[in-house]
Amino acid sequence: MSKKIIIYGAGPLAELMHYHFTEESEYEVVAFCLDEAFITQATLCDLPIVPFETIETTHPEKEYDMFVAIGYSYMRNRKLMFDKAKVKNYTLVNFISPAAGIRDNLIIGENNLIQARVEIEPFAKIGNNNIFWTNSILGHHFTIGDHNYIAGSCGFGGYCTMGNCCFMGNAAVTANTVVIADETYMVAGAVILRDTEVASRYHGNPSKLISRHPDTGIIIL
Repeated sequence: MSKKIIIYGAGPLAELMHYHFTEESEYEVVAFCLDEAFITQATLCDLPIVPFETIETTHPEKEYDMFVAIGYSYMRNRKLMFDKAKVKNYTLVNFISPAAGIRDNLIIGENNLIQARVEIEPFAKIGNNNIFWTNSILGHHFTIGDHNYIAGSCGFGGYCTMGNCCFMGNAAVTANTVVIADETYMVAGAVILRDTEVASRYHGNPSKLISRHPDTGIIIL
């Protein structure tokens, strides 16, 4: 018997997660939810979009799990929506592609998306609400916090550490032992050789600090 899940979100990532959970997991997606002020349509993928404010009434947390599906445009919203779902006591599930390479000793939290052909080397630790896109590599003893977005074909060296609410653009890479501070934004193709600063933006090979974003948390691509 399949487990039932609600997807919190109604954008492209939510639609994608409906596909993945339906085709590649034991879960049955039964509904989407959004904060009521943001509902502009009644359905998505032929399923209802219900108000998040009353979701525990229509879909009780004891009967349904949840996945928070929000992308990278407003990184702090990833944390906000995750925290709101946890306040309502929903179990937030991970989606790990059957085509991902993970090890038995992986330590992992909740609401993570690990796409196909992501390779995670031994002794990695992953927090909550992170996205790892296709063909990325996480080096051995890698540690990552919460609410981060790792785009396609990225690479972390061994013993690297990433904080919270970071964005790593397509094909960005790091050297070994690099510490990525909270809210670091790496432009696509950036090569990070040294530790980064909080709320900072990097570009180039080797990468250089090009701007800071301490107030908004908005990633502009």
